Amino acid sequence: MTRSGIAALILLGAVATASAAPHCYKASEIEADQAVRYQAKLMVLSDSCRSNSYSEFLHRNAEVIRTYQHQLIDYFRRINGHRPEDAFDRFLTRIANQISLATGQVPLDTLCGKSADFLAQAVNFGKEEFRHFVARQAAEEHKSYRSCAE
Repeated sequence: MTRSGIAALILLGAVATASAAPHCYKASEIEADQAVRYQAKLMVLSDSCRSNSYSEFLHRNAEVIRTYQHQLIDYFRRINGHRPEDAFDRFLTRIANQISLATGQVPLDTLCGKSADFLAQAVNFGKEEFRHFVARQAAEEHKSYRSCAE
């Protein structure tokens, strides 16, 4: 085998190993992931329960939500580099679909009754309250993520 052939095999092996490695999350990415999951849950529950909570929440927190979304887009860029915005859109759609499927099993009256406090909480979140809430969620869920050594 030629020297260039060996180099190509080594390079392919390194690429395969890198792509097969489980992806890690930075602390800020865990927080962003939790924020986007909250957003998806709120979107689904607000729509299902015919509430304006989602639109009010977005109106009050659009800037912070955009920041979290950009952090996740940067995460997808870091782990794959190929069309990170599309990867983010697929991720958000998948999360929303999972929530829809799970909540679709519950009668609407029951779902909306159990979701009333959640929907009311969202309307009352200001930017700083939401950031603190998401930071607490990220701290609670931290062990369910593979963390990067930062």
